[in-house]
Amino acid sequence: MRVSSVPAEPRTRSLALAIAALALLAILVAWCAHPICMPLSAADVAEAAKWAPLETRTDRQLHGPIWQRHGDQWYQCKSWISRQFFF
Repeated sequence: MRVSSVPAEPRTRSLALAIAALALLAILVAWCAHPICMPLSAADVAEAAKWAPLETRTDRQLHGPIWQRHGDQWYQCKSWISRQFFF
């Protein structure tokens, strides 16, 4: 008694293609979401602080906070796709 009318080989090939497509999609999403951090000049920090001090801001993206301080330098971190379309 045969359970399925589809031969095993085409089903395996379809499953492999589906897994490959999902892996490619995951890689694309990860690439678009990875953070790009740009250092801010003193003038940029002063301009951004007009709205609220950078230390108190809670703006976030998938990767973490947008405004980050490393040592004495402030950085604005956005996703790659955000940098491409919105500077």
